[in-house]
Amino acid sequence: MTFIDDITLGRFQPRDSFLHRLDPRVKLGVLPLFVIASFAGSGFLRLVVLAGAAFLLLLLGNIAPTIWMRGIWVFRWLFLCTLVLHLFLTPGRTLFGVAWLSQDGLVQGVQACCRLSLAVTFSSLLTLTTPPSKVAAALFNLLAPLAKIGVPAQRISFLFRLVLEFIPILRDEARELVSRYRYPAKEGLPRLWARIDILREVVPQLLHRMVARADRMARAYAGGEIRFEQEPLAPLKANHNNLAAATVGILFILVVVFIFP
Repeated sequence: MTFIDDITLGRFQPRDSFLHRLDPRVKLGVLPLFVIASFAGSGFLRLVVLAGAAFLLLLLGNIAPTIWMRGIWVFRWLFLCTLVLHLFLTPGRTLFGVAWLSQDGLVQGVQACCRLSLAVTFSSLLTLTTPPSKVAAALFNLLAPLAKIGVPAQRISFLFRLVLEFIPILRDEARELVSRYRYPAKEGLPRLWARIDILREVVPQLLHRMVARADRMARAYAGGEIRFEQEPLAPLKANHNNLAAATVGILFILVVVFIFP
């Protein structure tokens, strides 16, 4: 298994859970609010409350802790760079009496990493519990009223689904290239430098393949060879949990925003 398999964004995990059975329109409407709330505050207390909500949603989605942890671990270098930049570049109190280390930067860097982790978690919950076709259908339903003022709801939902369908292709291509360069002639290099050397060889080829695939898909779409049928969604009242989940989710966000700093 490579790090490509650990990426949870855009990946659907079929399960029988409360979140899987929930209407995708509810998830698409509420989960982005959790992401916004993660970045809107500045205190640790709000992050702790949202972290508790994230763990509860992972339980309701029957998402294994290992899947979530691997999905977060993929972004470890982003978190490290974020922390280091805040530590060195944020003005304020010094850390351990060292002039070029910022105590305030360390606190802000930890908060930024927590926000990013929560954003990845809430975003992943949408795709982990909802097939791409249903996410696109939910987006179309939510944007449909805006079509009266010229918003191309059909095209936006189609492009959104195309992106979601493209992510597994990207994962397969990356997995194939990484496996090809995983072992040959890297034995004398330290593990980190070996990975950097592999990425140096893989990334240009992956970009070339992705551009070629995207070009073929665009030509196929223009020629009418690719067509996604809009998947019908059941009425919201068909599942009594939909209204309750939407109400609880919105009320929770309001409490978090107005009570916790």
